[in-house]
Amino acid sequence: MKVLAIALALVAIVSITVEAAMAQQPKGDATIGQKAQGLELVLVVDKRKYKLSEELKLQVILVNPTSKPVYVFRTLDWGVSASLSLHLRGASGREIEPEFPPDAQTYDSPDDKSAFVKLSPDHFLGANFPASVKFLNFTRPGKYAISVEYTSPFSTTEVDLKPFLGKEHGPIKSNVVWIEVVR
Repeated sequence: MKVLAIALALVAIVSITVEAAMAQQPKGDATIGQKAQGLELVLVVDKRKYKLSEELKLQVILVNPTSKPVYVFRTLDWGVSASLSLHLRGASGREIEPEFPPDAQTYDSPDDKSAFVKLSPDHFLGANFPASVKFLNFTRPGKYAISVEYTSPFSTTEVDLKPFLGKEHGPIKSNVVWIEVVR
């Protein structure tokens, strides 16, 4: 009985310690963000600390962890007219605009079936994007949060391939990646 009481006390202490540690984590540092049709968007950076003069590599990955295939627009690119939106925040939560907001144009037609890929179960579509710390407008040393949203530039009704992840499904939000900028 005494051993059981000690074990329960240890479990309670460990539980409180884990909760306290999780409360100290920056808000929004989830592994995976919001989903649409079961798809997930994952953001990865090549390291966690950068000098003001360095370039980082953002890797954006659209993942299908479901058991059903889905068609998606094949081009991952930045901007309102494209498929990816970049979100930057300082440690205080203040939104930061990149030095030059990217806005790639989508020239593909919804009638062109080669503009889309069938994302089979347990497959992904990804791209690497280099970006300088200066371009991201991280002008001072400190901690910064980076996240991405994927939204198809086409609606389901415009594309004959089914099932298609169209813009009416809303954005898929990535995880939040925290980096630190040093001198």
